[in-house]
Amino acid sequence: MFFRELFRGLLSSNLFVTGILLTAVSVALFYGSIYLFNYTNLGKRLGFLVTGAATFGWLAITSLLFVIYAPRGPKPDNIEGLNALEIRIIPITYLLVSTVLFLVFLVALHQYEEAQEAT
Repeated sequence: MFFRELFRGLLSSNLFVTGILLTAVSVALFYGSIYLFNYTNLGKRLGFLVTGAATFGWLAITSLLFVIYAPRGPKPDNIEGLNALEIRIIPITYLLVSTVLFLVFLVALHQYEEAQEAT
């Protein structure tokens, strides 16, 4: 009963904290469950590398799609907003970072496979 009231008070008091908390928990549950599945089938190291490569590959593809197909259309004259490049700055950054991390995980997977073949 105490925890229920505590969480209800925490989550209803500040929407920013609620959003951060719910986002962090959902990301941890989603990627954690994928890692747990890969951990049980592939082992600790290989499961981590496969999960990381898949995650950052997926992020690179989705950010590339947003960069290409960002919202377009006729801009109303009376509304101030971002231009086409300014809308794409954050997705381009996501694309670059996730592509680099994807390549890092691919290199680590290649090194892991070479070490397994050597032993």
